[in-house]
Amino acid sequence: MKIDNTSKALGAYGAQSKPVRRESVSKTADGAASSDSVAINPKIGALERDVAAAPAFDAAKVDAIKQAIASGSFQINPDKIADQLIASAHELLSH
Repeated sequence: MKIDNTSKALGAYGAQSKPVRRESVSKTADGAASSDSVAINPKIGALERDVAAAPAFDAAKVDAIKQAIASGSFQINPDKIADQLIASAHELLSH
C-alpha cells in the first residue's frame, strides 16, 4: 500500500477562514472577570521545614556499624532484611 499526499481529504483540513481568539481570563455568568487561584496547603511548608532541619543520616549509628564491621561483630539478619523488602514492595504496590 502506498501513501501519498494526493488524497482529497487534505483539503478539508486547510487553513481556517477566521482566526480563533481566546480570552485569557474567563467571565462568570454575570459578566465579571474571574481568575484562577491556587492555594498551597500550609502543612506542606511545615513538613518541608521539618525535613530540612532533620539530619540526612544518624552519624552515631553509622559509626557504630563501622566499628562493628571492623571488629567482625556485625550481625546480618537476612530474615529481617527480606521482611522489610517485602513490606516495602507491598507499600509501593498499594499506591
